[in-house]
Amino acid sequence: MLRKTVAVALAFCLYHLSLVKSISAATPFYPATVRQQVSEFGVGARVGLKLAGGEKLRGSISAIDDQGLVLSAQNRAVRRIAYDEVAQLRLAERAYRAKGETDPAAARRIVVSLGMGRHAVVKFAGREVHGHIQAIEADHFTLLPDRATAPVRIAYSEVRYVEKNLSLGATVVLPVMIAARLAAAASVAATRNERQTWRSHSCVPCPHSCGLSGVEHW
Repeated sequence: MLRKTVAVALAFCLYHLSLVKSISAATPFYPATVRQQVSEFGVGARVGLKLAGGEKLRGSISAIDDQGLVLSAQNRAVRRIAYDEVAQLRLAERAYRAKGETDPAAARRIVVSLGMGRHAVVKFAGREVHGHIQAIEADHFTLLPDRATAPVRIAYSEVRYVEKNLSLGATVVLPVMIAARLAAAASVAATRNERQTWRSHSCVPCPHSCGLSGVEHW
């Protein structure tokens, strides 16, 4: 029964992960999409790129025009990249945390990279709010807090911290994976105990005085 439970839990986790991967893979990158995203990130943003040929690059956007972007990196020559060369584009940072004064541009980049509809955790004006991003504007964004009906308008200049929050699927899968791992460990321990018990009961002295146990003799 325990092994069956572990198998079901692992199958559920694998199904969820494969579903997430298929959804991500279903979002293609078009030149217009790349151009818009680069424009949203702005000059100075640190990004990671994967080109159509498979080459991966990392650096800061130093210039933007209608045809492409210019990528700068330490110890590398400045490189111009056309939008139609880009297969994947992402912001290098996964979260924004203010160090001293707030940086509205950096906070906005994280919000833009998350996108509308995504679940996020935001710290601002002495508050911490978890909710879904409803709108992204030039100087603020709107978040609908969990278990609330009224959205909250948050200025980027107020943001001290923003990051993607665990989705419902992730919050379900994570405990299941932990439980499955614990169950698997318990199953292994139980199997070992069964074997030790079997050996202790089965290895009785041989009545024929041949030096072997009764089980080995017969």
